[in-house]
Amino acid sequence: MPRKLLSLLFILCCLACVRPKITQRPPAGPYFQSLSIKFNFNDGESKQNGRIHWRFDDRYAKFLFFTPLNQVGLELNAAGEEAVLLNFAKKIFWKGEFVSLLQRLWGIELTLDDLKQILVKGRIPKSKLDGKGISVSLKNDSRTGAPKTVRFRRGAADLTLRISRREFRPGQIILIDYSGRYQAADLESVLGDD
Repeated sequence: MPRKLLSLLFILCCLACVRPKITQRPPAGPYFQSLSIKFNFNDGESKQNGRIHWRFDDRYAKFLFFTPLNQVGLELNAAGEEAVLLNFAKKIFWKGEFVSLLQRLWGIELTLDDLKQILVKGRIPKSKLDGKGISVSLKNDSRTGAPKTVRFRRGAADLTLRISRREFRPGQIILIDYSGRYQAADLESVLGDD
């Protein structure tokens, strides 16, 4: 009998430590959203995989691309469709359109707004994408209904994005002007490994 009582007490103590997962809602006041993403890309010639941390509010977006050693390799800042890609190791940056960067990286021609609609709300702008030859498939989280896995295909290019975490955080995204500290360069130089 005492053994059963102790076992029951132990189980109750363990259950008291377990907290239910709380679904986050946007906080009052200014806030930004944060997505942790793992990507896999294959176009028949090359393969890429890695991690991206994406923070965005209604005005700005910031993407951090991590190296295999979990260090920030590249930072992409976007204000609307204007993008600045930074390579901290080389102290250089590229400035141009977001859509041209995605086209060069993964062969997928998407605006930042279209990407946000797909990854955040699960809304696929089919008429726009069909005209560009891009197909999109979604798998939603069973609890929240938000997109969990998004797969883009265009010709031989196949990009899969897996969203592992979503958060709402208080505050705003602030973009820093690196043009005074870093040198402007072409996109290939910023992306290159040399």
